[in-house]
Amino acid sequence: MDKLLNVPHDYKYHAEIIYETEDSFGFTDAMGNTLDEFIDDINSRFDKYKDRQPDLSEALLDPNGEKINITYKIRTMLKKGE
Repeated sequence: MDKLLNVPHDYKYHAEIIYETEDSFGFTDAMGNTLDEFIDDINSRFDKYKDRQPDLSEALLDPNGEKINITYKIRTMLKKGE
């Protein structure tokens, strides 16, 4: 039997980003194998949806394994500009 995955990739980090749409909300994701790669991808998504008030909904380390919630840490890093 195949392993059931929470996200359709094997990256070390995964984030869900919520943004406004015309009628509701939409989601996009960001991912990376290193913390720097992950932060860069989040910033890229924020830039892409900058006119739609993007917000980090959830950030996970090992999303298909232990699913360690690192949302607070990533939000703090983003605020500091790291």
